[in-house]
Amino acid sequence: MSRGFPVEGRIFVLKNEESLGPFKVDEILDFIEEGTFGYDDICLREGAIETERLRNVLDWDKPRATKKTPAPSKSEITQHEDDPIEDDFDESDEETESIDPLESPSEILYRGSRSILTFPLSFLGLVGGVIGVIWLYPIDIKLMLACLVIAALSLSYLSLMKFTCEYFITPKRIELEKGLIAKSSNEVRISDLRAINVTCTGFIGILGVGSVEFFTTGDEPEVTFQDIWAAKEVKKLVRRLQDSSG
Repeated sequence: MSRGFPVEGRIFVLKNEESLGPFKVDEILDFIEEGTFGYDDICLREGAIETERLRNVLDWDKPRATKKTPAPSKSEITQHEDDPIEDDFDESDEETESIDPLESPSEILYRGSRSILTFPLSFLGLVGGVIGVIWLYPIDIKLMLACLVIAALSLSYLSLMKFTCEYFITPKRIELEKGLIAKSSNEVRISDLRAINVTCTGFIGILGVGSVEFFTTGDEPEVTFQDIWAAKEVKKLVRRLQDSSG
């Protein structure tokens, strides 16, 4: 399967003074995800006489017509490697060009964690501690220091909860990562998803905080984004990625 890309034929990748390939589009996408190739690497389509950037070849929103010419010989490919690359790729255009995030399989489209509203005692301790420090500073230094300690402990706990459990969405995968130093992760491929459930309850549910469960098989979710902001919007994002990859 070509994942919806209009590129026909195979592609040579010119990297580190070597001609690699030819590869199919699916193989190049896998190499990009692994970090072997990058979207700015130079490539040559099979049957073409001009080099291009991989991002241009894989841009399925703006398909380009290819010139039907005989396949280049090995000496012609070597000549492209030795000659300076001269094309219409402008560095200023690279900075200002709007790039669809779905073009990069490894780009993080969503990164989140549990909402601080799900830790009400710590949240109130932080807010009340800060207010107490400001109000008691000219009145009583000891009480002010006590409020400062409460605010610091509350902030530390909220930070710990945030950075020890994070959620990620890329164009191909959904991942849950746990741990502060020794991290563990659990992920599923978006193409394998069979169901997505969103649960919003109570007052925080009215504000948009909820849990998103991702199912592939069975009755138990493989990955759950617990108590995140804009839970319904996260579901819409994943559905859009499914439609794009399908």
